[in-house]
Amino acid sequence: MPTATMFKSSQIGRQFTGLELPDIVHLRLQGQVTLEEAKLINEAHIEYGQDVTHFFYMIDLADLDDLPAAVRREASGVVKILPLRGTVVYNAPLRAKVLAKLLLTAASLFRKGEESNPVFFADTEEEARALIQRRRQHLGLAAA
Repeated sequence: MPTATMFKSSQIGRQFTGLELPDIVHLRLQGQVTLEEAKLINEAHIEYGQDVTHFFYMIDLADLDDLPAAVRREASGVVKILPLRGTVVYNAPLRAKVLAKLLLTAASLFRKGEESNPVFFADTEEEARALIQRRRQHLGLAAA
């Protein structure tokens, strides 16, 4: 669970997502993510995108079991349209890292320059935050 205060958040089945201002969307996936959960997560992220000009994903995959193909397709479709500027996956075992890298790389294939969504991996939330801060600095974005 994120340690920061969420501006908005949703518990969707076993999954959690929340917007931490100024620009971090937290996502914690557990077990096998269902298509219904993926659709509701996407709706929440589209809503978060209306509150901020851009955001960074901070994704905790410590307890992820599986992202079925239909879930990956659903997530990929929305990731393509979100104002993402970078993603950090943390606490992820190897299988979860591979699933995340495949989904996020494919979804961001045609985004270039400042609109790109590079994927990084970290062991802890603290490391994830440091990577996001470096990405902000690279893009010339200020955190509140």
